[in-house]
Amino acid sequence: MLWLIERWVNGPVWVRIISLIAITTLVTLVAWACLIRPQNSVMQQLQTGNRLAAQQIAEVHLKIRQLAPLATPQISSIAPFFSVAEFVGQAQGQLLKWQPDEKQGTLEMLLPWEKLPDSFAQLAEYRVVACHSFTIMPQGELLKLVLAMEFADEP
Repeated sequence: MLWLIERWVNGPVWVRIISLIAITTLVTLVAWACLIRPQNSVMQQLQTGNRLAAQQIAEVHLKIRQLAPLATPQISSIAPFFSVAEFVGQAQGQLLKWQPDEKQGTLEMLLPWEKLPDSFAQLAEYRVVACHSFTIMPQGELLKLVLAMEFADEP
């Protein structure tokens, strides 16, 4: 092997140049086959995936634009103002405590458990009341409902 290297170094210049060109070409081909070609393939796959995703997004945007705009819920001017006596009466409950303040109030009442969902639906119908928090506790055969409400300014 040492003899081949000496012969190459001491040999004619054209042999060294052709050898270097051949080795450089071989290294370039190996690098292209092992490094560059797989990367190009991966990039082409990613570009194809991006094009498909962009098409799907465009289709979704088109479908969204075709949907009719949803009507914004408007507070009916016929909606009643909050009345504690009416609220407790419709829930068939018993008023334990009503503590109103300027912009909020606390209501404690006993009511049958089957009237609880209807009571919340009724509370949502009032024009200027927002239920801030509530607590439900069993009290014998009835439920004790404690509501902390906020009174919004009328629109």
